[in-house]
Amino acid sequence: MLIKKIYQSHQEKKEQQRIEAEQRSEQQITEAKVEEKIEWVDLKVYSATSLSALGENEAQLDQLQDVASPELDSQLVNGYGLPILSFRVQDIEEPLEDEASSLSSRQKRISALIQQQLEQNTETLYQIAEHLKNSALFYDAKLAHEYRMHPAWIDPHHDYEDEPIEQQVAEAVPRLNYLNIQIILPENLFHSWDESSASELVHHYLTELGILDQQFGTEYHYWGETTAYKDWIKLLKRTQLLDSEVSLFIAVDSEIDQETIDDRTWMTEKYIPSEYISTCCMTNTQVELQNLQAIKYIRIALNSDQASKTLKELNLDQAEQFDQEQPFVLVLDDPAEIKLLKKLEQNFAETAIEAHHYLYSKNSLGHTQPLAKVFGFMLSLHFKDELYGYVYSAEHQQTQVIVGTEFA
Repeated sequence: MLIKKIYQSHQEKKEQQRIEAEQRSEQQITEAKVEEKIEWVDLKVYSATSLSALGENEAQLDQLQDVASPELDSQLVNGYGLPILSFRVQDIEEPLEDEASSLSSRQKRISALIQQQLEQNTETLYQIAEHLKNSALFYDAKLAHEYRMHPAWIDPHHDYEDEPIEQQVAEAVPRLNYLNIQIILPENLFHSWDESSASELVHHYLTELGILDQQFGTEYHYWGETTAYKDWIKLLKRTQLLDSEVSLFIAVDSEIDQETIDDRTWMTEKYIPSEYISTCCMTNTQVELQNLQAIKYIRIALNSDQASKTLKELNLDQAEQFDQEQPFVLVLDDPAEIKLLKKLEQNFAETAIEAHHYLYSKNSLGHTQPLAKVFGFMLSLHFKDELYGYVYSAEHQQTQVIVGTEFA
């Protein structure tokens, strides 16, 4: 009897161990499946503009294929007084010299770029202004009163005698509460950038469109080269959580300035400065803007280490464009990096994406690199509508970005 009890106890113990092992195995499989599930950031793009020495918008993508070179800049010199090479935007008009102004030449140049790009976005921003007003009229009595009295929205030719301004009927529209202006600058401007002057520029422009102060705000970000792309993705992830809000992103840098060049060239005589600016107007996928249609959609996989996984989940693994020679993958890293090609091959393994599909944006910005990857990301919004754009950096191998006019 004793032997039998010992045997039964041993068998029961073995059975219990087997059950626990099966449970652990099932748990590990479940955890693995959870890990495999891709975390997405999804955004809608309503407008996008971009400017650099290579041109505007999609023209820059064409120039990247031709490997554009810097040009001799007669207005910038090195330590020997000789002209240097630069990537200068030729058509930017800087404001006239103001002896009372304390702004640096570099800030004036960047401000001129911002002003030019705001004007490029006038149509979109006007429609947003209209939507903010109509939303306030319908949802917010206090703001409705201010909008009804705002000079930008009062028709001087309209007869209000029979229809008091306060009694105008508001139409139902999707709710829109706020416009975020996100200005992204290089880290080396953190201590010298005059935020009040830049905010005044933006404030003047938006109030001219008729937007109330309470419905827009400007936020500044100062990013360095090593962290800018990571910070950019974080900002987009945050944007995805904003309901009833729209965001205008402005990423801008310029080193077309003699004082800046004097600081840079002591480190390297062959320093090539550049300047560039990109903007895009985005919301999360739930926001609907009145009289505006999304021109592109962005899908960002935050934890996918292989392009094949990302493409398969989006049903794009057999996209027709893979069989064409036209490039559509914006690579944000330095093409001269020794191990880059191998890393790209590993990421795009098991896909039909080949090396001739790659475009490299880094070298077109010279040595002005703090925001180069953010600029490259935003440049992808200018691929032709029939193409899905792919953005990738080997330094951020878990992040895969697809841009397109629609997704299944």
